[in-house]
Amino acid sequence: MTLTALIYAGAGISYTALGVGLTLRRHAQPMAMAAFLTVLWAVSMIAAPNLQTAAWFIQASGWIGAIGALERRFSTAPNAKVRLATRIMIGCGIAVAAVAVLSTTAIWLQADGLVIEARLFFALITLILIENVYRNADDDIRWHINLPLIAIATMALFTFLLYGDAIIHRHLSPYLLQAQAVVYLIVLPLFAGTEYRMRRWRNLVTISHSAAFYTTSLILGGSFLVGLGITGTLFQRYGKDWGSVFEIALIFSGIVLISVLASSGSARSKLRQIIADNFFAQRYDYRREWLRCIETLAAIEQGGLPQRVIKVLADTIDSPSGVLMLRDGTSETLLLNNAGEWNMRGPAAPLDNAHPLMIHLCREVYCRLDGAYASIAIDTTPACWLALALPDPRSPVPLGVVLLGAPRAGTTLNEESVALLRVVAREISLMLAERRAAEALAEARRFAAAGQRFAFVAHDIKNVANQLALLISNADHHMNDPDFRDDMMATLRGSVGKIQSMLTRLKSPEIPPPVRLPVVDRLRALNACAAWSKGAVGVVLDVADPASDIAMEAAAFDAVMNHLIDNAIDASAPGQIVSVQVEREVDMVAITITDRGIGMSDTFIRDQLFRPFISSKASGFGLGAFQARELVHAAGGTVVISSTPKVGTVVKLRFPTLDPISHTAKLVIA
Repeated sequence: MTLTALIYAGAGISYTALGVGLTLRRHAQPMAMAAFLTVLWAVSMIAAPNLQTAAWFIQASGWIGAIGALERRFSTAPNAKVRLATRIMIGCGIAVAAVAVLSTTAIWLQADGLVIEARLFFALITLILIENVYRNADDDIRWHINLPLIAIATMALFTFLLYGDAIIHRHLSPYLLQAQAVVYLIVLPLFAGTEYRMRRWRNLVTISHSAAFYTTSLILGGSFLVGLGITGTLFQRYGKDWGSVFEIALIFSGIVLISVLASSGSARSKLRQIIADNFFAQRYDYRREWLRCIETLAAIEQGGLPQRVIKVLADTIDSPSGVLMLRDGTSETLLLNNAGEWNMRGPAAPLDNAHPLMIHLCREVYCRLDGAYASIAIDTTPACWLALALPDPRSPVPLGVVLLGAPRAGTTLNEESVALLRVVAREISLMLAERRAAEALAEARRFAAAGQRFAFVAHDIKNVANQLALLISNADHHMNDPDFRDDMMATLRGSVGKIQSMLTRLKSPEIPPPVRLPVVDRLRALNACAAWSKGAVGVVLDVADPASDIAMEAAAFDAVMNHLIDNAIDASAPGQIVSVQVEREVDMVAITITDRGIGMSDTFIRDQLFRPFISSKASGFGLGAFQARELVHAAGGTVVISSTPKVGTVVKLRFPTLDPISHTAKLVIA
């Protein structure tokens, strides 16, 4: 027997033993099949030269199948394209092997150029698949699969060397053919190590902490009851007359004991801790913990926000009690006050920055109040076991501190527990900071609304004061005129009503509900009470149908019209006309105020007219136009102003009508 035959015979025997060993491992059967196919190829190299090509492609397909099995089992994100490529290559290998078997001249296929290129292609695909499987495997899984992947990759690389050399020299090197079997023998220990590591392979099937807890509880409870039953049966058999009584008493005592333990929070906590520490790599089910935190914080029925915050952190370490202490939102000093309690009485006095606990928490996130820090005195009932700082995302000073009682089962605070507490505390701090920011914004808006109301009232008081001043100035000359006295009384009544309305708006900031307001009737009333009494103003009505109702408060409508009409009169020269036209549309009421006064530029209208606290009058507040526009917008209307300097101004107000009919009415004030 030649040296080549001896080497391939040794390879065949070695891979036979490997295949037998891998067959005993259920998850290694694809690799065992590949080992047996390698034995078939080694035998063909010795005794069946015509089948060498077919045997090589079959064994190459077997190793590709083994790679596919590894990919399906150990990839965290199985790739459908990799799976498809694996199946295609296996099918191609079987097809080439079938052609080689059916060919009568298959011996020359061993060195044929197409077959050599096909072998190189198979080697390349093998390396690509190996790279995909290794890259997509978890870090802790790679220890199990790196040896077989290295071995198969070595076979593929030697295939490149063997048949690449054949392409260059146009024949197969006998030395490389011998070395091929040697290479297969060299990588054999890697497959043997794989067989050893397969004993430690575990299915990637995970069970939740809750399922493990309930399953273990049922097993323990059932085992306990079975044990009690067996014990009672023995007492019944050998206990003579008292055996039956003792059996019944023992069984019911066990049922009572199991019921007590099942309802005991400490017992459940201890069992959960034992299961997590001994059956899981991580103590916490982080998906369940995150959902629990969200559900607890959102459960309004479980109490106020402070109680829910305490419960979220307490449940993380299975603590039954806690206290939340928060910093004053307006202070940057570390002075913490009791903000909420849950099954624990908090400290009677605030904790300041000189307290030993606060000094420690400024350096560390948490503090165990036992052991080295047992001397730190916190007046709580029950005694505080852990202090956890709530970091402020906007300040180096903590937002608050949560004091927690001792866990039910004496849980040890390991690094995993501390890391989870820090994450939960940081999320709670962000939520509390956003809540405080929202409250501060709401308070600022309330102050802004109050300031706006005071500004509007001040502007209205100015208008009333101007009317009263005009009335007083005319009283010296017209006091004996009965018509003047009647107008004066009407003006005084209107002024008193306006002042009372202002006081009502200051006391009740809520916007009153809109009421039906007849536009034409209200304009008549305003003119009748001398609201626009500057100069000689005549009113001529030409109204076919005065029903033009809008949804607006009378006082708001009066304020808008008084401001606009007063400004139009002030801008007009004596003897000119200011007209007010009311037009009914299908679903709108349009009020157009036209004067032939000094006018305004487009730049002034765009940049200054509606800006508050900017006025062209020495005694003005700069709020009239802004207030008028806001009141019109609040009623659902719009304001459009067009003006030409030295020509005049047109102000058009449009309001939704309550009775959408087609009609036109005109009211002219000259």
